[in-house]
Amino acid sequence: MYNLKSQYMGEFDVAVCGGGIAGACAAISAARAGAKTILIERGGSLGGTLTEGFMPLILDADNKGGLVKELYDFLDGHGMTIAKRGARIDENGKRIPGRMLDTEGCKYFFDKASVDAGVTVLFHSQAAAVEMNGESIENLLVVTECGNYTLKADVYIDATGNGSLADYAGCAWDCGDPEEKRPSPTSMGVCTVGMPKDYWGTDSVADKDAYAKLLSDNGIEISAEQATVKILPSLNSWDMGMNFQYDVMPNDISSLSRAVLEGRRESFETIEAHKKISGYENLYTIFTSSHIGVREGRRIYGEYRLTDDDILEGRRFEDAVCLVTFGVDVHKLSDKDTTECARGYRTKPYHIPYRALLPKGCSNMILAGRCISGDFYPHASYRVMGNMAATGEAAGYAAAECSKSGTSVKKYDGKLVRDFMITRGYEI
Repeated sequence: MYNLKSQYMGEFDVAVCGGGIAGACAAISAARAGAKTILIERGGSLGGTLTEGFMPLILDADNKGGLVKELYDFLDGHGMTIAKRGARIDENGKRIPGRMLDTEGCKYFFDKASVDAGVTVLFHSQAAAVEMNGESIENLLVVTECGNYTLKADVYIDATGNGSLADYAGCAWDCGDPEEKRPSPTSMGVCTVGMPKDYWGTDSVADKDAYAKLLSDNGIEISAEQATVKILPSLNSWDMGMNFQYDVMPNDISSLSRAVLEGRRESFETIEAHKKISGYENLYTIFTSSHIGVREGRRIYGEYRLTDDDILEGRRFEDAVCLVTFGVDVHKLSDKDTTECARGYRTKPYHIPYRALLPKGCSNMILAGRCISGDFYPHASYRVMGNMAATGEAAGYAAAECSKSGTSVKKYDGKLVRDFMITRGYEI
């Protein structure tokens, strides 16, 4: 028997596990709504895949308000965004979608917004176990760099990405494609400097094809379908995406560790190979991401589960938390897979309902981020960060309101969440 001695940290209205973009938005939203909120993050910064995973691009953000808009406004105000060919606005003065973001600016924005809202932030900390009372979480064990702690909360939000908290609570989950149960691949983020002068990256299909030919002509093989090269807002640095690591399951730490090792090795070897190409002699790596980018983990079974028909027909719900406009983006599931990303799925804009944030089997938990309830192909559409931020902001507000009123998260009126998101500027 292990001696997991712990200190009691106290009681909270809302406890958010995971400080990625969904978790950070959830905690800030809950605290702004008046809840005593704690945010538990395993790394040393907030933002998750956006920051520590070095994916400095928020997809499906154009119709999002709230904290997504606040983040863009903050970054724009400090010159920390950049879009195609160095532009930030179009000829009409409107913001250009698909802008690359300064990750250090993102970290500070979430820090400041959390502190200003009164969130208790724990870094280098991770939810490790729960004590259940029926279908309700009674206590949460948190393992930190400074020892173990326990705490209580009225409502818990699983924003771990992999659905770890829901798994601890005994909730059922799925992962992988319907045919072979293979999950979407992971990718290691790479930041570089030293690209050729006047090069602007892979902004178009023609750009990507030209770069693919450059790699092929010089005998450079990559595991990704195509390389993406995007200029960043600062230091004339670049985001280079070139690697896929396959078969990383959310309940297998060995496969995750293998992916990190392989991703970093491939990144190093690919950048070194570039140096033999004329014009790329000065290319070198500034850093690789501290956390590998995971596209798919546990998809928790919820009170509503988004289906293929929902995204193909563009279904709308009265308890919607956001409108998804991003298409299906599966990527290769193995190194031999040649299927195109959309896999024949052509989506119409559809809603994520509040019920998809409510896990079956736990009465005081709300899901936020990519662990919400949906099938494989819907997940491959809604998993991008604009939508995940929205689920976080919605989950935080609902959790605060449930704590305040003593209402079960399962009985809370999801239409009130929809109304809140509309007031925050989200297109529903």
